[in-house]
Formats: sequence, C-alpha cells, structure tokens
Amino acid sequence: MFTTLRVLTPIAIAALAGCASDSGTVRREIALRDFAQPSAGLQTDDARAGDSIVDASANADASGDGAKPAEPASSDSLATGTQAASGAGADPKSQGARPLGPGESWPIEGLVGQLNGRPLFADEFFEPIEDEIIALVAARDRAEADRILRELVRRRFARTVDNELVIAEAESQLSPEQQEGLFAWLRSFQEETIAERGGSRAAAEASLEGEGAMSLEEFMQEQRDEVLVRQLMRDRITPRVIVSWRDVVQEYERRFAEFNPAPTIRIGRIRLSTTADAERIEVVRKRIAEGKDFPSIATELGVADGGFWEQFGLPPEGVKGLQLSDAIKQRIDGLAVGAVSAPIEQREFISWLAVLSIEQGTKRSLYDMDVQLGLERELMSRREFFERDRYLNTLRSRWTSDDLGRMEAKLIEIAVSRYLR
Repeated sequence: MFTTLRVLTPIAIAALAGCASDSGTVRREIALRDFAQPSAGLQTDDARAGDSIVDASANADASGDGAKPAEPASSDSLATGTQAASGAGADPKSQGARPLGPGESWPIEGLVGQLNGRPLFADEFFEPIEDEIIALVAARDRAEADRILRELVRRRFARTVDNELVIAEAESQLSPEQQEGLFAWLRSFQEETIAERGGSRAAAEASLEGEGAMSLEEFMQEQRDEVLVRQLMRDRITPRVIVSWRDVVQEYERRFAEFNPAPTIRIGRIRLSTTADAERIEVVRKRIAEGKDFPSIATELGVADGGFWEQFGLPPEGVKGLQLSDAIKQRIDGLAVGAVSAPIEQREFISWLAVLSIEQGTKRSLYDMDVQLGLERELMSRREFFERDRYLNTLRSRWTSDDLGRMEAKLIEIAVSRYLR
C-alpha cells in the first residue's frame, strides 16, 4: 500500500480530540451531539479552535437542512501514515492539477518495488515528469488524457528499469583493476570539470545548477554511468553485431526497385465537347495540320497544366504494360515526345493525347560505395537494436527480484489517482 495524505474536516479533528479526553470509568452512551457544546474542562486546544465550525454543523443538523458532519478518519488510514491537513493549506505543487478538497486523498509517497535492491519510490519516479503530465492532462479530455498518461508512465518505467539493470550489470563486470582505473578517470575528469567551470568547487556547483539543477556529485555520477554503459555495450553487444558482405547483397536485392526505379511517363490530353467546343476543335485540327506540337496547342487553348493528364511508372514492357485502355495505348505507343496523337472520338467528346516526357530514374549499383556503406549502417543499426533488446530481456529475467508488471500497474494506479482526479 502506498502512503496517502487524507484531508480531514475540522469536525472530524474535534471529534477525535474529544474521544481522546474521555477517560472516565463510568459507562455511558456518547453521541456526536455531546460534542456540540463541550464543557470548558473537556475542551482541548484543537477543540476550542474548532468551536465555531462544530457549532455551525450542529445547528445545521438540528434545523433539518440535510447537512451532515464528516466521519472521523479510520484507524486503517492512520496506521498507513495519513496526515491531517486542510484543503486550503496543502502544497499547490504537490496537488497536481487542482487543490484537494475535504475528504480527498493524495498519495504522497510509496515504495513501488525494488530494482536490484534499490527501492523505487513513486515521488522519485514522477517528479521529473510531473509538469509534463499536468500539461498533457489539462489539454485533453479525460479518456484521451488517461490513455496518454498510462503510455507515458509505461515508457518512463521501461527506461528506468533498463537503466538500472544495465548499470548494475556493468558494475558487476568490472575487475578490481578496472574499478581503480575508473576511479582514477573520474577523479581526473572532476578536476578538469572544476577547472573549466570557474576553478573552484563552489563555482563548478553554481555553473552546473544553473544549467540543469544538477550538483557536482550528480554530474559525476551521470558521467560514470555513461562510461559504464558504453563499456558494457562494447563488451556484450557490439561483438554480436556482425554484418557480412552477403547480408549487404541480400538487402540490396530485396530493395532492388528502390535503387533502380522504373522510368516515369507523363501523358497529356486535350479533351473537348463535340457540341460546346466546335470552334476550339477546329483550332486544334488546324494547328495539327500546321505541324504544331502538343504543348503549344494546349497553351493556345488555355488548357490547365499545359494539358498534363496522368503520370505512370513505365514497366519493362513499355506502354503496352500500362493500366490504360487499349485505345489510349494504341495511340501513344511509339509516339514521339510532344507529338499529337490521332483523335479518340466519342459521342460527346473528342480527345488528343501526347507523351509529354519519359524520365529515366537514377539507378544505383550495388558497387556504389555510398550504397554499400548506407546498407551496412542500416543493417548494423537494426541488429544492434535487436541484440540490445535481447540482452535487456536476459537482464530482466536474471536480476529483477520483483514483478515488473505489478510495479508498472502500481505506478499507473498512483498516476491516475494523482493527476486524473
């Protein structure tokens, strides 16, 4: 169970104080109304401070307007570390999106689980991303905010687990000589950092805190962890990331069309109505007889885009392999670029076609050095990701003593309780 802060009403506080002061040996029945006007001898400081609120609640109850005093806090909540606080006095930053009201709970701490013996607390987990969570939740409806919040918690938890496991594994692999070498490097690096950031420890601390609210010790710990992770990558993952020449050849063949794109053919069309465009049809026929090419005729008629109609990838069999009607393919097959085809006459329209251009795609050979290096880098990156993921799965099963699924579920439960009230 994670610890919660529960806001109690002043009535519940006064009632608890009154019960604690009643230590007589005479058996008697006690009701809440007995504390509405307590005698001066039985009043504690807390009870006197709450007199006006208790009286108001008692009067409201007597008048029958339906107001009821709040129930006192249960013994279970007191046993788990709940604290009494007023809704107005709670820390606004720790409340997330809005202030707490009387009777509402706010998880203030909680041991979620352990990673390699290191405890993971909810406050420590959420503090770096709290502002981001509040902004995301405020900008979306509840259903969308719930989905995003859960995904954000899952991603951060996965990164936290991976970091802890990798660093712990890297530390365990260090020999005594490597540990001494690492310590010497850190000491030298710290001296260099201090020299570069003002020449004194205080100046270096001020510089680091100004950049990222990080102390010198935290900065050195971060550098140490990065060195350990790189060393582990070199020792455990990099040797498994092997890309042979055969792998490069197979990848090139699999993506042959990408490196050898088909030529592109652009087709133009002038389409006129046999009834409404009789004059323009005569103009086209006259210009064709004069030997004008398609672009100039389309420009004279004001056809949009110079008469451009469709663009296709040209298959190996040429125009005959295009997904067009036989009538169109017969008229443009073998047609010179820019030449006007014979007309296609229909009941209501007449059309002329043309091949506007045929663009040959840039082909890149397997023996192009840039192609080889690019394919090798892609394959290495892909295999490195695979090997790293496989190695992390091995570490999870070997090192983690707690149930990661249960820890993740508890963090999501706390996040929803805090930020989706």
